[in-house]
Amino acid sequence: MVRVDRIQIQQVLVNLIRNAIHAMAAAPVRTLSIATAPEREGWMQITVADTGSGIDTDVRARLFEAFATTKEDGMGLGLSICRTIVEAHGGRIWADGVAGGGTAFHFTVPLATLQEGDTDD
Repeated sequence: MVRVDRIQIQQVLVNLIRNAIHAMAAAPVRTLSIATAPEREGWMQITVADTGSGIDTDVRARLFEAFATTKEDGMGLGLSICRTIVEAHGGRIWADGVAGGGTAFHFTVPLATLQEGDTDD
């Protein structure tokens, strides 16, 4: 269980998934993976990875800035909004290249605790 605003984190996931699908449009192999893993104590990491064309290192440095885009028809706000949402939850978001091509976006969210009213069902 994580402690998040479901609608906001859903928006982050939808944006990352849509970006991955767009990045893989011309790829010969199209694999999209979504995974969760424990991060540091009290935190969960979510990863959305694709087998698209990848992101140049210089572009990756400014990916999460407003109006930074690699799409012809993009406004460059999606990843900036994702960063704002994730950081509002106390987490962080970043991107890594994937061996063999593609990109993995990772973000962290806090785990819920029993003190917050969760039950041990």
